[in-house]
Formats: sequence, C-alpha cells, structure tokens
Amino acid sequence: MAEFFIGRQPILDRNLKLYAYELLFRTGQKNFNPGNIDDDSATAQVIITAFTEIGLDNIVGDRLAFVNIPYKFIAHPDLLPMHPEQVVLEVLETVTIDETSIAGIKNLAERGFTIALDDFIYSAEYDQVLPSIDVIKLDITQIDPERWADEISKLRQYGCHILAEKVETADEFETLKSLGVDYYQGYFFAKPKVISGKRIASNKLGLLQMLAKINNPATEIEELSDLISKDVAISVKSLNYVNSPASGLNRTVDSVREAIVYLGRDTIKSWVTLFVMASVDDKPDELMTMALVRAKLCELLARTSGIEGEDAFFTVGLFSILDSLMDTPLDEVLGQISTTPEMREALINHTGDKGNALRCAMDLEFGFAAGLSFGDLDEYAISDLHLEAMRWADASLQELGIR
Repeated sequence: MAEFFIGRQPILDRNLKLYAYELLFRTGQKNFNPGNIDDDSATAQVIITAFTEIGLDNIVGDRLAFVNIPYKFIAHPDLLPMHPEQVVLEVLETVTIDETSIAGIKNLAERGFTIALDDFIYSAEYDQVLPSIDVIKLDITQIDPERWADEISKLRQYGCHILAEKVETADEFETLKSLGVDYYQGYFFAKPKVISGKRIASNKLGLLQMLAKINNPATEIEELSDLISKDVAISVKSLNYVNSPASGLNRTVDSVREAIVYLGRDTIKSWVTLFVMASVDDKPDELMTMALVRAKLCELLARTSGIEGEDAFFTVGLFSILDSLMDTPLDEVLGQISTTPEMREALINHTGDKGNALRCAMDLEFGFAAGLSFGDLDEYAISDLHLEAMRWADASLQELGIR
C-alpha cells in the first residue's frame, strides 16, 4: 500500500492555458514534510512512484512535470533516469551553490533538461549557473509588490522565463502579466474575482439560465433535447462523447434525443453542463479539469462506499467551481439554479456525505491527504481513487476536444 500521496498543482501560461504540473507529495501523517523524510528521500519516492509505479502519463498526460531536485541528485545527475522532454528539474532553494552543484546543473542542462530555480533570490553565487537556467520561480509573497517590476527586469538579462508562484488573486495575475511574467502558479485561477454589487454580468446570465434549465428535474426529455439541439457546438460535443470510448457504448448514436434516452438524462445532463461551462472564453481550461476531477472523485467515493445517488455526487463536484466560473459568490450563483437544500449545504458548507466527498477532492488537489476519511475509506484508498479520477478527467477532456 502506498505510503505517500500525489497531488498536482497546475502551472499556467499568460493565456491561462495549462503549461505543466508541479508534482506535490505528502506523507500519510502530515500535510507537509514532517522532518523525518529528507529532500533526497522525497525525490527518490517521486521518481519511483511517478515514473515506474503509476506512470508519468497517468499523472500529467502529455504535459511537463516539475520535479523538485535536491543537492544529492544534482551532485550525482546519473540518479535521474527520466527523459529530458518529460520534466522540468526544479532546483530547491536549499541547494548549496558550490563547485559540485554548478557542475551538476551544467551537466543536466547539457543533457537537454529544462532547469528551474525555486524561490529564487539573487546572490552573486548564482552567476555561474544562471546561463544554464531556463525558468526562475519567484515567490511573490516574499517580494514587495513595489519591487516586482525591478526584480523581473533584472532577471530578464539572463534570457530565462519567469514563473510567479503563490499568485492568489486575478489582480496580481494581471499586474504580473503586464510586467512580462511567462508562467503562473497559485490559487488565482480557481477563486472568484472580488466584484461589487450583486448582479451577475450579463454575458454570463444566459449561461446560468441554460444551466438552470438543464439541471431542473422538471425539464422534460423533449424540452432538454430541443434546448441542446439549438446549440450546434454543444450538440456536436454531446454526440462526440456518446460515441467515444469513454461512454462504453457499442453502437453509434446520431441524435441528441437518442443520446439522452440511451445514456440517461443524468449522465447527459452532467456532460452538457460541462460543455456549457467550458464555453466561457475568459476562464482557463484547467478549471474544467479541476471540475471533472472533483466530480469524478465524488462519484467514485459514493460508488465505492455503496451510497446511492452517485450522479448527485458528480454534480456537487461539477458545481463547486461555479463561483470561479461566474466571478460571483457561490451562494448567489446557486440562488439562480434549482438545487436541493442538501446539495446547497454540501457546496457551501461541505456538510453531509456530499460535502465530505467535496472536501476530500479539494484537499487532494494540493496533496493534503492527512487524516482524510470517507465512510470506511481511509486516506490511502481515497488517494487511489483520486489518481483514478485524474486519469479519467484528463482522458475525457482530450477525447471531447475541450483540452
């Protein structure tokens, strides 16, 4: 049984498109390195698990993986068996820059590896390695915002890309983007902007109205079919899903109504909901990935635990990102969509089985597995289901052409 857990934090580019994932590892006892596992052991576990046991493709798909590299692995580059095109080697800020590490970094760069410096703070000792560095990560919480422009300008002379981490708000993202930052890491894309007033922007009101109609149990199949059919893009995506390997059908379906009847309104409802949500152009695709991972994990938790209504669990996971999608507090969004009181409480206060499932999904996004439980499932079983949900979500979005 696994003794630690894999999370992945998205790294986005200037257009909010997914660039890479940083792999995050935690022990089963703590939500962080508790001190009894050193950097060398943690990196060894990363390599063994991600590259041999689970398979990197099952975690990050065709994206790059940022992997933390401590001093020992820089001093002995042959300990790194991965291919250069798969990873970005992230030199930890704790690495001492001396003759050995300088030679190791240069060796890795010559082998074709992309090298990043984590939590970078300039000092003269870095002058010999900076020509070999491709990405510099800046922890913006450690730099006064008034100094962001100067720090970024200084780093530009080395010809490397700049990655801002711990970006928490859309305003920070916009400021850093104007300063020429290339990549971004943090919670900003998954949190709603702070807006004044209570009115939802008019360009998203139609989206909410369609979501409300699709998810209203009183909507008849004929009405649902008519609603979907009026949108060519959504109709095409729906039929693509029905006829893809993900659906498990062994025949071709060529009408929206037949798809709804064959799959069941709950299944088609969930997918059409996702298609509608994905039509918001100013949101990163990774937000859809997050929604699907949450949804699938909630569904798997219910199914594995023998709880009825797994479709409702899926919907809770899917709806949990509506605040980010609408740039509006979640309680206001839910006020315009037909939801049960139980689902509303699960989404807002994380109560009940559905709320507990959602909390598990949100914690695991960043590798926080310590003490998680769901019914009789412990943190190890939940972590395994999370990996299954990630693989399923990535494959599904690729098949559907959303990502």
